[in-house]
Amino acid sequence: MRIDCKTAAARLLAMDDITLLCHRDPDGDTYGSASALFDALLSLGKRVNIRCPDPFPANLSYLRREMPSFETRHYVAVDIAAPSMLGDPKETRPSVELNIDHHPTNPLFAQETFLCDYAAAGEAVFEVIRAMGLTPSRFAATALFTALSSDTGGFRYANTTTQTLRYAADLMELGADTETIRVQLFESKSRGRIAVEAEALSHVHYYAGGRIAVISVTLDMVQRTGIDESELEGLASKPLTIQGVDIGVTLKEREDGSIRVSMRSNDRADVSAVCRKFEGGGHVRAAGCRIRRPLAEAEALLAEACVEALG
Repeated sequence: MRIDCKTAAARLLAMDDITLLCHRDPDGDTYGSASALFDALLSLGKRVNIRCPDPFPANLSYLRREMPSFETRHYVAVDIAAPSMLGDPKETRPSVELNIDHHPTNPLFAQETFLCDYAAAGEAVFEVIRAMGLTPSRFAATALFTALSSDTGGFRYANTTTQTLRYAADLMELGADTETIRVQLFESKSRGRIAVEAEALSHVHYYAGGRIAVISVTLDMVQRTGIDESELEGLASKPLTIQGVDIGVTLKEREDGSIRVSMRSNDRADVSAVCRKFEGGGHVRAAGCRIRRPLAEAEALLAEACVEALG
């Protein structure tokens, strides 16, 4: 069931012993939003922690906080578009009472969902924090600015709205550390990341007369360079920068045998529709899913689906 911002705030105010759930392969939006909400709830004297199904992103180390241990009574999801993004097997996934999200493909799997068509979930979390009668701390402002920056590519993507920029300005006035965010999210890359990016882009596969571009990051590349997987954040946008490409696909081999898929498009294709075919989701121009097939098979399946999406 969908609820509004005030109802979401009221639900949180009534909870305690809360675990905030981030999606698998956490990015700046899910972890930044959860970090801000963690800080806000902590300021109210509540017991709260954050759970991620995958390792903490190295480039978000400035948001790391010590997490208390307790018996969870309430699960709240942040920026989770589908239950598969919780990362747990279906049989052990927690029952999510509240989800704060911004993905139009969200099937409303939580008991209640505050769903907004915003550029980032961080915008919705900012509204909820203020609806709880709180002013974000400097840490929370930094976390929320991280969320907005992450999902808009530093406010460069077409999903950036005037509201996004107004909220960003508000967060700057609250003391958001924009310099650290700029460096950590967009400027600082390890030698290993540079090497992986160069190798992946040197083996682009094209389909539909060059309108679809696919790059792959293999386990071998990651192991040879010794990079942390979180360093690959932002690589998904690279194929779409190639002239003539309408859909860019980035495939990443995982140790569990699955393929993480990140898709980007211009206004000529809905990649969220493609990802929904594989139990994923997202936005029209940015979506993702995971496929349990060998790399070559996964690429063939996705290429075919992308050709269909282009008509």
